[in-house]
Amino acid sequence: MPEDHGMPRLKSPDQFWRLIFYGFSALTLALFFVSIYTENYLLLLIPPAILFVYLSVNDIKTIYLLLLITIPLSIEVALPNGFATDFPTELLIGGLMILFFPYILTHTGAIDKDFFRHPLIFLLALHFTWIIISSLYSSNAFVSFKFTLAKTWYVVTFVFVTAIIIKSVQDFKAAFWCLLLPLIFTIVYTLIRHSRDNFEFLYVNTPMLPFFRNHVSYACTIAQMVPFTALALSWYRKKSFSKRWLIFSIALMLVAVYFSYTRSAWLALITALGMMVLVRFRLVKWAVPLALAACIGFFVYMGYHDHYLNHAPDFETTVYHPELGEHLASTFEGKDVSSAERIYRWVAGVRMWTHEPWVGFGPGNFYNFYKSFTVNSFRTWVSENNERSSIHNYFLLVLVEQGIIGLFIFLALTIAIFIYGERIYYQTQSKEDKHYVLALLLCITIIYVNTFLSDLLETDKTGSFFFICLALLINQDVRNKKLRNGEMASPAP
Repeated sequence: MPEDHGMPRLKSPDQFWRLIFYGFSALTLALFFVSIYTENYLLLLIPPAILFVYLSVNDIKTIYLLLLITIPLSIEVALPNGFATDFPTELLIGGLMILFFPYILTHTGAIDKDFFRHPLIFLLALHFTWIIISSLYSSNAFVSFKFTLAKTWYVVTFVFVTAIIIKSVQDFKAAFWCLLLPLIFTIVYTLIRHSRDNFEFLYVNTPMLPFFRNHVSYACTIAQMVPFTALALSWYRKKSFSKRWLIFSIALMLVAVYFSYTRSAWLALITALGMMVLVRFRLVKWAVPLALAACIGFFVYMGYHDHYLNHAPDFETTVYHPELGEHLASTFEGKDVSSAERIYRWVAGVRMWTHEPWVGFGPGNFYNFYKSFTVNSFRTWVSENNERSSIHNYFLLVLVEQGIIGLFIFLALTIAIFIYGERIYYQTQSKEDKHYVLALLLCITIIYVNTFLSDLLETDKTGSFFFICLALLINQDVRNKKLRNGEMASPAP
């Protein structure tokens, strides 16, 4: 045999990976010394970037769990030309969307076909399609294009990638801890900072910075995790460290929600308890449509013959109250500035809808056009809106930006989520899985209560929870179908 003078052959996969390890370690060490010598410390980002690319190609689950960890910790970063992003979540969301398409092509069967055929996916696709259509008729196409792009990676990542990663309650446990632990960190951080001001209501909007924009986003994110933390109590033995930690976490979250002084979060947690009763007596299919019909009827009545003008606030007495007691009292008297400002924008929103009733002004365009539709008699001290916030009611936001057709589609999706959720709960055989489904429904309930008084569904803190819960409900429905058809082994009851 002639002697081989070429490259030495690797005798085993272990030898190959040992060579990769030594090479990567040498590169990291070299970059460390070069960064010190040149004082260019950005070079130190190269090794973690290489690891991230490797994980992105070979382990999509790790990147997904990393995304969940960053959701409570994300920071809103202003970019040039009026752009902004949630860092690092939006980078991870967009990256996972890009990875999803080659992954699904190379891993056939990663998502069950019944998932794509599910009625909730059909309604979600219809909702997304109408967003695209309304964007084509947008009054500001560039803004609507940015909105549609963001919506695309939210849906792909939090619905379809979630469907791949979390197929059962066992898979959900890892995701839960990835969300809970960083959230607890932000709560402790916020409470410590707020304690320096003696938890005064006047300073409620600053302690949670930079992780949350304001006390509303902070409180609503915590409220969304309460049902899952209560669910996790059933996973561990009595007196175990995990169970004690979860009890402490729930107590801490309730304290945090209280000291956030966020009325919508308080109401959402109370409503979640009511939803448990509705599910128990199978009343969801009646209660949810009636609740939505009552809300629509209220707005129709207020608009009929301009009845809303009879409820205009007094500009001089509608102010911000620095004390919690005065704040709550003024809410019931109609003299709280935040509540009055909501009405000011709601009136403008309804007037905008009458101007563009079918396709709306285009996604993302409320702020750009609403001021010319406001009614001066509803104006408040904060109506300049320097923070560029939106209408503070997601249903009205859809009506303004996507027209009446867009609202009807979103209402149909909303009703279907709760009706199917109740049905999935009663078709689930395992006690552990039933508790899991109930927690998903309660989280969605909390989100909807908050979206009636805010626009958080378009943020990474709340939009992620909404789409994840939707994907997990569908996965459980698909799982139940397979169990009924004998395609899977039945879990323990």
